Amino acid sequence: MRPATDAATLPDALDEAAAGFAAASKSAATRRAYAADWRDFLGWCAEHGETTIPASGRTVGRYLTHLAGLGRSVSTIDRRAAAIAAVHRAAGHTAPTALEEVRSILTGIRNTLGRRPDKKQALTADLVAKVVKRIRGTDLASHRDRALILLCFGAALRRSELVALDVADLERHRRGLLVRIGKSKTDQQGMGRSVAILDGKLKIPAAVAAWLEVSGIADGPVFRGADRGRLSADRLTAGQFARILKSRCAAAGLDPEAFSGHSPRRGFATSAGDDGADLRLTAKHMRHAKLETTLGYMEDGELFRENAGRSFL
Repeated sequence: MRPATDAATLPDALDEAAAGFAAASKSAATRRAYAADWRDFLGWCAEHGETTIPASGRTVGRYLTHLAGLGRSVSTIDRRAAAIAAVHRAAGHTAPTALEEVRSILTGIRNTLGRRPDKKQALTADLVAKVVKRIRGTDLASHRDRALILLCFGAALRRSELVALDVADLERHRRGLLVRIGKSKTDQQGMGRSVAILDGKLKIPAAVAAWLEVSGIADGPVFRGADRGRLSADRLTAGQFARILKSRCAAAGLDPEAFSGHSPRRGFATSAGDDGADLRLTAKHMRHAKLETTLGYMEDGELFRENAGRSFL
């Protein structure tokens, strides 16, 4: 005879499991950002004596207006609104951002504050070559940083994808290097994609092979700490990569504040556009579902290449 099920505890267990699946629908970075956004909303509501959940359209509209008054960017305000909506939906409430009064305020904020995003400069192929050329050392950190920057550029990797790579994700090929990218921002199901890096002018496969040989890394994380000749077992973080990149850019005479950990990925798209590469192939390499997304990564050089007046101006 089957034991009786405790009906009082069953819904709680299912609710907890459902909440876990719902949370997994967003990337870890998005969940962290939403959590911080929700805390900010809670703090503002506490200060002004407003109900947080379910929040009224008036409350949310006043909060968003408050953010605009502080000079917050449109992207930040949009994300705060999205976080408020996500928490309400997860709690079984209608998102207040769906109300016309809130939607009108958001539209007005975008129309009033809308401006070109403050994008960091693209680290194009020529700049990558300049930065790597300045890394002349033969120590562990030098070998690592050369491979780190070159691989990020060559595979057009996001910072999170770069530092998540394991040795098993790299495969030598007679024409270059295959990089297997697992779960990422646009692949939450973890189906994975492979990116081919040609063995060309930048000699990326050789740089990666040299790093693995010198470090003795045969499995596990590809990129790890390397302080004073001592190799760490821990993989680098996305933040550490960004700091390494800025430091190497500064050593090459570039303004480190003009670049970020996203610059090599933008640089690949821009270099591909400058070289006249097929936009569809560039989008495929960058794992973009929409060509418009790829175009957003390219510097203004694309406007000159695809200019309507190129034959008569």
